[in-house]
Amino acid sequence: MKLRLKIFLAITGLIVAAMTFLSVPLYWYARGALEDEVDRNLRLRIVLMVEQLDLQLVGPLTGPAELPALRMALEDHLMDLCHPDVMAAGVYSSGGKKLAFYSRQEGFESTNPLDPSSRGEPLVSAGIKTPGSGTLKAAAIRIRTTEAELVIWGGAEYLSDVDQLAGSLLWILLLSLVAGAGLAYIFSLALIRPMDHLAGYTDRIKRSIYTPPVDLGRQDEIGSLNQALIEMHSEIRHNEQRNKQLLAGIAHEIKNPLGGIEIYSGLLEEELESNDEQRDYLRRIITEVQNLKRIVLDYLDFARPPKSDIKPQKIETAVADAARLLQPEFDQRSIEFDISGSGTIAADESKLRRLALNLLKNSLEAVESAGKITVVIEEDNTNFIIKFTDTGSGMETDLQRRIFDPHFTTRDKGYGLGLPLVKKIVDEMNGTIVVESAPGQGSEFQLTLPKNQ
Repeated sequence: MKLRLKIFLAITGLIVAAMTFLSVPLYWYARGALEDEVDRNLRLRIVLMVEQLDLQLVGPLTGPAELPALRMALEDHLMDLCHPDVMAAGVYSSGGKKLAFYSRQEGFESTNPLDPSSRGEPLVSAGIKTPGSGTLKAAAIRIRTTEAELVIWGGAEYLSDVDQLAGSLLWILLLSLVAGAGLAYIFSLALIRPMDHLAGYTDRIKRSIYTPPVDLGRQDEIGSLNQALIEMHSEIRHNEQRNKQLLAGIAHEIKNPLGGIEIYSGLLEEELESNDEQRDYLRRIITEVQNLKRIVLDYLDFARPPKSDIKPQKIETAVADAARLLQPEFDQRSIEFDISGSGTIAADESKLRRLALNLLKNSLEAVESAGKITVVIEEDNTNFIIKFTDTGSGMETDLQRRIFDPHFTTRDKGYGLGLPLVKKIVDEMNGTIVVESAPGQGSEFQLTLPKNQ
């Protein structure tokens, strides 16, 4: 799981958990407080009513005789005693028979839902759903000196309020989830985006140590990491420059005596015109000196600091010039060469030609007789794409990862600086180079060079 998703889930979960732990107790506290208030009010009402109840109307009704007039009188008496908060009131026998009943709402009917266990202590029911009356609560109390009970019903609108509160809390929970997701996204961006910048910076360092440093301008721990990376990058460049200066110094010191050997070998060759055998030995010495001189020059090119004379250059011209130098070898081995496309890029002429020459040499060494080397120049809105394709022997995957390493070569006479030099020039031009190859299927080197460097 990526860090961005972990942060998102952690912050969202934390906010949702916090809102849940706050809202659930709030819901039950509000419900309990409202219920206590309704219960207290019902107990107060029923106690007042039972104290004012006319026992002379109640007592005779508990007997077996039917007394309609007395019942009507008791119902009128209940109507007079009912407070506006009381929805209905009834008197019931201990057996549950309804002796008298009064309701403010027409059609309201109910039986005694409670059985008081002791005299003088009112009981209050839980919420009762009734058709057309919503939610009610009932309170019951034993009527003193009789075998009857008084029951009253009062509105429990608080349950509707609690239901609304529950709905509001649900919306609050959903909104907190959305807010938590938003905050998590913003926080993850604030944390992950600079990490992405640093990851991109390290990737550019991997491709070219001459990439400019990336300073995020932060003063926190990420800023400290950024500064440490900049210092490491600077140290790498310093060490690279120091090593290249050392290499250039050694190559330069070797180059001077090689020049002297070449000159005196030429003079000695002129003195030995009559001795063919010795002249043959001397020519071999001169050939090896020239090879050694070319190696030294390649080392100097690889180690030389990147100084360029940037001017508009035709890519196809640089490639054609490089191919012209190799034309004798193309003809000798019956290798077909073809170039297509064109483009003008701001670059150093000698480096662009050297880049093309080394890639063509690499293809030439890989191609058997009667093979083919193709260069295709394409472009899009921002880049030139140059493809060097050959019908050579191809490469294994593990070799493809190492071909741009200095001194790595698979050839007996190679010294492994051609492709590293190509990579160095491409990096200086802020471009990229990739290779696609397979054993027996040839190779393709694709260069992507930005038009505006």
